[in-house]
Amino acid sequence: MTKEHDPHYQDVLKISRIAAHLEAIQSLLGWDQETYMPPSAIEFRSQQHEIIASQIHKHQTSHDFQQALSNLIDLATGQIKIPSLSNAGKAAAREWRRDYLKNTKLPLSFVEKFAKATSISQHVWMQAKQHNDFQSFAPHLKNCIELCKEKANYLGYEEHPYDALLDLYEPGMKTSIISPIFSKLKIALKELIKEICAKKNPSYPFLLREFPAVQQLEFSKNILQAFGFSNEYSRLDQSAHPFCSALNPLDIRMTTRIVNGYPLSNIFSVIHEAGHGIYEAQLSIHEYGSPLGSAISLGIHESQSRFWETFIGKSHAFWRHFFPILNKKFPQSLSDVDLNNFYCAINEVRPSLIRVEADEVTYCLHVILRFEIEIGLVEGSIQVEDLPEVWNEKMIDLLGISPLSDAVGCLQDIHWSMGAIGYFPTYALGNIYAAQIFQAFEEHHSNWEERVGMGEFLFIREWLQTHLHQYGREFTPCEIIKKITDNHLDSTPYIKYLRDKFTPIYNL
Repeated sequence: MTKEHDPHYQDVLKISRIAAHLEAIQSLLGWDQETYMPPSAIEFRSQQHEIIASQIHKHQTSHDFQQALSNLIDLATGQIKIPSLSNAGKAAAREWRRDYLKNTKLPLSFVEKFAKATSISQHVWMQAKQHNDFQSFAPHLKNCIELCKEKANYLGYEEHPYDALLDLYEPGMKTSIISPIFSKLKIALKELIKEICAKKNPSYPFLLREFPAVQQLEFSKNILQAFGFSNEYSRLDQSAHPFCSALNPLDIRMTTRIVNGYPLSNIFSVIHEAGHGIYEAQLSIHEYGSPLGSAISLGIHESQSRFWETFIGKSHAFWRHFFPILNKKFPQSLSDVDLNNFYCAINEVRPSLIRVEADEVTYCLHVILRFEIEIGLVEGSIQVEDLPEVWNEKMIDLLGISPLSDAVGCLQDIHWSMGAIGYFPTYALGNIYAAQIFQAFEEHHSNWEERVGMGEFLFIREWLQTHLHQYGREFTPCEIIKKITDNHLDSTPYIKYLRDKFTPIYNL
């Protein structure tokens, strides 16, 4: 049973749930493509993606859905037609209308073309990354950029074409809002990095010792179990790029990757994806298929993964519990290492090439780099052919280093091959949101470090479910942040958090 018993609401939910099931099938195809699919199957898989995308679009824009939704809300004005709906039900109608208006702006032929092109592009990207061959990927990337420009024109925008793409991932967000926030953050981060790099940076050779893959995965599963995951509704596999694919709250697929000589990559990838998984697992099962059973935005989603990965997973309290377990798992590699030394090692600040491996202080600069490049690609001030050179120049400006190959430079992320232009800013927004949410969490649980140090984690899940997860999309990103923190989007708590954390570590 859902919260809403109104028959018109149920009619909309019935059709919407079919589309949700089809999206789950699409996600399953994507998960399989990244984990177990034989490489030669890509052409057939791209056709499967095209067919499923077409069916999803048909259900989301069908005459039946339009008629059912029109009984709930005036599609032209947004006026609610069923006064007896709860506030949550009215919010669902509002979000259904928002999605419908966007979906109907995209022709079916374009949806099919986009799905097929990006499926092939992802496969080409994977090969190009493996062989450090940007030239083979460039035509596909150029096509993805053109398709995204075409999508922006279909969707429409008031200020900047990038806004139409950004709004797909972070509803209500605009370039004019993000740009000043990122500018402030960039200045603060570059200054903090300068201060840290002026200090003597110790080395941690024990991280380069042997950490067998089998034991790494076993340890990662220990963490997932402590976070409340079980084999009944989740699984962990390996892929080229770690991700979490939630087919529904009872089917959470997480992946990680094992990097030789760098065990922290796997550990923190798993914690990161677990944050996504917890969010998805705690969405309403009864509202599956409606906006009330869906995540608010990618920025809020990312706030949950960064909340767990950094604010919890890289805390001293977390490792007071888990370091002895890790030590037992790898006695030959860690027997001579103490907790404080390990804590400093996992929080080392050192400008690096790979975004997903970046430390907390440098991470957002990787995102800002991509944001600035995406703006240029959409505006046309940056050409795809010049991307490697532009990338390297920006890396030097922001982080003081430059990649020796495109594989660890402009080819490192899968997102552009997916046609996900406008996605990257949500990673930095996620950090900003997470800091604001964590600040509110600390006010409710001032003893959280003591409890985490004893291996307690479920109380964190419960707090997040109460204050965020249970609402689905009842509130917009800005509204939920205001509801949780009583403040608007603000990078100040994130900057303060980083200052407070790294000042004692580096004696600033």
